Amino acid sequence: MKSVKTIFSFVIPLCVMLITFSMYIFTEEIIANYKNKISDDYAIVVITNTPLIKDDINSLAGIAVKKIVTLDKEEIIQKVKDSLSENSIFLLKQRLPFFYTLHLETFPTSSQLEIIRNELAKIPNINKIEIFSKDHNKIFSLLVLNQNIIIVFFVISLLFSIILFSKQIQIWFYEHQEKISIMQLHGASILYSASAVIKHALIAAFIAFLIVSSLLFFIFENLTIIFPPELHSIIEIDTSLNIEFVYLFVLSMSISITTIIGVLFKYKIRKYG
Repeated sequence: MKSVKTIFSFVIPLCVMLITFSMYIFTEEIIANYKNKISDDYAIVVITNTPLIKDDINSLAGIAVKKIVTLDKEEIIQKVKDSLSENSIFLLKQRLPFFYTLHLETFPTSSQLEIIRNELAKIPNINKIEIFSKDHNKIFSLLVLNQNIIIVFFVISLLFSIILFSKQIQIWFYEHQEKISIMQLHGASILYSASAVIKHALIAAFIAFLIVSSLLFFIFENLTIIFPPELHSIIEIDTSLNIEFVYLFVLSMSISITTIIGVLFKYKIRKYG
């Protein structure tokens, strides 16, 4: 009964850490998918005197163009022809430049956007570039803010969980200090003396992995209930959990082993240092 209590005292901080890590992965995936989604909607408008060749743009550094859409001159003229005479319309058709929208492979950062503007300006026949920097910067700043909040939250939770986990191991050492001292007097190493707590910690890591994995599986199987339909229309949520389960298992085991090694090293220094 006491060993079960010890194991579950290790499980709680590990579950907190794994749940926070799952939230971090999930949020990062949502943001990445949202970036891909809005990269299709975001476009740079380019006005040229002569037809634009895609190879001229792809040869420039720092620009990965997904597609170039030519804006039909007739559609532009149709919007303003009611206020123009036939002669003016004729002249407009002769002198109207070429309009293009450039869709990028990925949603650019603000610094990348300036590089793209500077690179496009090197093409001689381009006389106007509109990157809509104000709207872009608002969206990008919001994405960066969300990412930073999640990262800070995850780091704080990770540190908090490690501290709790290490404290539980130290409590175990205090409770079994006499037993450990007797074993060491008979020649046992500190690692062998602490084999019970190592076994408990590894079992706890596996139990925490199972609990959080089950919770994560339940959430992904019920995304339509948990999240509103509007979210699914904006973001394509990947329901493949294999890689997430691997991350959770590796993280749970590595945190347990690393924390145990750290506490054992600290215990050895305190005793023999």
